[in-house]
Amino acid sequence: MNDRPTDLLALEERWRSHGMPVDNPPRSEDAELVRAFLDAWEALVDESGEPDRVALLNGLLLRFSSAPLVTDHDGSGWHLHYRPDDASLGETLAASVSVATAEHLTRNGMHRIGRCALVECRRAFADLSRPGRQRYCSHPCANRDAVRRHRRSRDAAAPGAP
Repeated sequence: MNDRPTDLLALEERWRSHGMPVDNPPRSEDAELVRAFLDAWEALVDESGEPDRVALLNGLLLRFSSAPLVTDHDGSGWHLHYRPDDASLGETLAASVSVATAEHLTRNGMHRIGRCALVECRRAFADLSRPGRQRYCSHPCANRDAVRRHRRSRDAAAPGAP
C-alpha cells in the first residue's frame, strides 16, 4: 500500500523479493483486483473504531479469501492456503494479506496497525512493538520527529523567545 506496484511485472517482482512463490502468473485483471484490495486495506488501516475495523476486515476476508485447505502443492510441507490452487498472483496476494492481517490483529489487538505519526510520512505499518503503542513506521521517522520536537522546545526556552 505504501509503494503500490506500477504494473503486474512490478507486482510479481515485489512478491518474489519477499520470498513468496508464484504458483500462478498474474492475470490482466489482477491490476484492478490489487488496486481495489489495497484501497480496501487502506480503509482498514485508517479506521480507528474497533467494531468498524472488524467489519472492514471481515469484508476483506469474505471478498478475497476462501475456507482454508491443507496442501503440500510445492513440496515445502503441509500448510494452509486460504485461496483456491488456481488463484492468480493478485488473488493470492489479496487472500494472503487479508488472512495475515486477521491473524495479526486477532492475536495482538485490533489497534495494531496504523499510520506513521510523522506528518510528512503517513506510511502504514503493522505494530510489532512489545507494548503495542508504535507511532512511527520506522526509526528514521521517529528520530526525525524527536529532533523536531527537541528543537521546538529548545527554541521556546531560549532567552528572548516570545
